Amino acid sequence: MAAERAREGQKLLRGGLLEGMEVAWNEVEVGMVTITISGADKSGALARIASFLVRKGYPLKGQQVVDSPSGAKLVKINIELSQVDRAKLASEIKSLSPEFSLAAVEGAQSGAVPTVKQIGEKFPDVIAMVQAYGESFGADARERELIEAGRKIGAFNYEKEWSFGSPLKMPTALRRTLVPALEGLTRVEASDTEVHFPDSPLCSGKIACCGFLGGFMQGFLDVGPLTANTRVDKIACKTKGDPHCGFKIEYDL
Repeated sequence: MAAERAREGQKLLRGGLLEGMEVAWNEVEVGMVTITISGADKSGALARIASFLVRKGYPLKGQQVVDSPSGAKLVKINIELSQVDRAKLASEIKSLSPEFSLAAVEGAQSGAVPTVKQIGEKFPDVIAMVQAYGESFGADARERELIEAGRKIGAFNYEKEWSFGSPLKMPTALRRTLVPALEGLTRVEASDTEVHFPDSPLCSGKIACCGFLGGFMQGFLDVGPLTANTRVDKIACKTKGDPHCGFKIEYDL
């Protein structure tokens, strides 16, 4: 099992998931996107749409009903994101009611959200970039996408910075390679079976982005020749009321 996971990790790297990470990310701007929804002529449409978007995890910053040139009612909602997936949002709006339709998306849409390659190039100085990346997804997809991005960058970081010399087994690998790799991001407290982030800046706001840390650890360990049988699971998150963000590390000796 361990050998198979190690081969899979090396295959990911050889496949070039993070090749060509030469594009620099110089500035991250988290802006405001304004969406316009048509078909809001019935009473209560604004409240219905707004509450639906809140449940979906969109950070709403204002909403109003306006008249279109034809006299039809339109709902305009400001969302504090740099970018939204227009196709996904349109589908979500349509699922609420066939009467509603996404008419327009305006605001900071291009060049504001970093790619995985750009985050990997700037690691470990990536806090704002990871937050902007996480905010570009709705609540239902955010954790999954952050874990996947972290996994790719963790694998790349191990291969680039830590793959030289004799391979280490767990828990030595955790203390001598993984923890030092993470300390560039934030303060780390680790035992042989758990890793805690007491002051994680990735969960300093309302949106939890610590899934990136879990993904990074999993990807980092997956490509280590003697740590590929390791499993990383989140056990605590500051945005859910826990005192810190934490992860459990399971492995076979």
